[in-house]
Amino acid sequence: MKNQSMASNKLNNFLTANVIAYSISALSAIAFAQAANPVQNNPVQNNPGPALPVLPATPSINTVPTIISLQPITIKESYATDFRSEHQQVSSGWLMVIRGDSNILAPRALAEPLLLASGTGADGSVWIESVEWFNHGFISGYRVCFIPSTADQKSVADRTTQGLRVWFGSPKLPESVDAKALQSELMEADRVGIVAASAVKVEDSAPKVLANREEIVSAANALIARWAPDEIQNEGVSVPVAPASK
Repeated sequence: MKNQSMASNKLNNFLTANVIAYSISALSAIAFAQAANPVQNNPVQNNPGPALPVLPATPSINTVPTIISLQPITIKESYATDFRSEHQQVSSGWLMVIRGDSNILAPRALAEPLLLASGTGADGSVWIESVEWFNHGFISGYRVCFIPSTADQKSVADRTTQGLRVWFGSPKLPESVDAKALQSELMEADRVGIVAASAVKVEDSAPKVLANREEIVSAANALIARWAPDEIQNEGVSVPVAPASK
């Protein structure tokens, strides 16, 4: 049991260290670009400098990711999401793997395009969420995410994957997003023609029951090891490797 706990803590530490390392690397590239040519650098346009590709315009039908898999999740011990300014409690959702363009997935120290999801409830209403993500997927092209259900329990129970849309919205910090901002993103998605995904693979009809947020992170790390092994660290050292057979 002690060894399992130590392994779980190590996986969680990897996730935090990896995201911080990506952000520091991107921030250094931005600082270098500003010093070399401060006139051309424009933070409003989220230009990362010469080290990373220029961010495409979002939302756009040209940057919509492919949904690889979905796993419904139920969480016994709810948690407050950091991907909404209201920090709503989350007790269910979908663990998801997407494939996207590296120009979008590249880590940036500034605001990044929001990863968003919307679908239709059993009563025909449309829901929208700010999607949590666990890795960038810049090299492999695969990002592991979680679509949280932040509505009241009755609405959550009625949610389905019917009409599911996943897309990259306007660049923002996830912690700044509220319900009003999400509705604005939904209207913009409709305007540019973001459509529902086709042939979405749902892993199980019944939700997988997890104890808490830590178990979601552990499940996400297992998916990262499969789909984005270049983001797995060994003894604190990250060594990019060829993606494993999917």
